[in-house]
Amino acid sequence: MIFAVTGLVLVGVVGVLNLAILLVLLRRWRELEAAGGLPAAGTGSNVRIIDRIPNFSARALDGTAVTERTLLGRRTLVGFFSLTCGACVAAVPVFAGHAERLRAAGGTSLAIVHGDGAADSELAAMLGDVMDIVIAEDSRAELSQRYGAKHYPTYAWYDTNGMVTSAGVGVAALRTEMAAP
Repeated sequence: MIFAVTGLVLVGVVGVLNLAILLVLLRRWRELEAAGGLPAAGTGSNVRIIDRIPNFSARALDGTAVTERTLLGRRTLVGFFSLTCGACVAAVPVFAGHAERLRAAGGTSLAIVHGDGAADSELAAMLGDVMDIVIAEDSRAELSQRYGAKHYPTYAWYDTNGMVTSAGVGVAALRTEMAAP
């Protein structure tokens, strides 16, 4: 009888310990995800090299109409940002550097910010200062879904024909990219 009780107590202690470890790991995972640390840099993007700029029609923050045709004929950097992404604010200077070099080479840059109230957000204002075109979308993220962006910040480089030449997730992955691949 004593062995059965001891065994049950041991199983209970191991179960509680497993639960505690699981809760700590889940909390850490959420912290990393909120900071933009997940997925690992350069992975997790659904924007594939074989993809083209998707058909879309949207209104930029400055009121101009933007379609996929607006981007064709020039190299384009498209950045995807979310109001709930802590790493997105840190990514703005990196995107700004790429956008400046790309603009000097005749290219263009597009930022897509999603989240309720994105149009009036500080993030959209920051991006408006550095990117050529900024589009705000609500929390449904319809445009981001068309492009295949699921994690933030995500970026994609497009050539003059509208084909993806490079794509990735995270600031570290973008830092390794050249201004105009």
